[in-house]
Amino acid sequence: MIRELVAEAAEGRELTLVGIGGFGCAGKSTLAREIPGAQIVATDAFWDGSGFALDRLRRDVIEPLLAGETASFEAWDWAATMPLGTVTVTPAGVVVVEGVCALHRDFRSAYALRVWVDVDRSTRLERAVARDGEAARSTWVEEWMPREERYVAEDQPVASADAILDGDGNLVSRSH
Repeated sequence: MIRELVAEAAEGRELTLVGIGGFGCAGKSTLAREIPGAQIVATDAFWDGSGFALDRLRRDVIEPLLAGETASFEAWDWAATMPLGTVTVTPAGVVVVEGVCALHRDFRSAYALRVWVDVDRSTRLERAVARDGEAARSTWVEEWMPREERYVAEDQPVASADAILDGDGNLVSRSH
């Protein structure tokens, strides 16, 4: 379904920005990788130690791409807990911004397509523990999940979505 939605949004465009949001471990990255030829920008790359530097995402990626310019940014590597280096994104084809805060109100209007991936809490926690290890369970339950839930309640990214998909990429609902 994600391929069809992106193809529809990309029709007649040289550059198609797609936002894929959802809670942690919902399957956003997996869906993004299913889009042939897409350049993927993970909001996780904009972690600054205490939160996501969304102003930097807007300044270094969204604005240059919308102006038809190459974007470049310094990315954070979560696995290595250190800077990853410079990532470059060209202003052509499909560019996917994916992450919990990908549909943040500050740049959701830039997207040709906004997708929310909806997966229940217990499945997300199971996936998180499988990926990060049992030692991470308390961090997910006590810190990450409540933080994500506050963000979603305050910013309302789900309401901005053109389509809601489940964790397997099946269409749950569409706004038009």
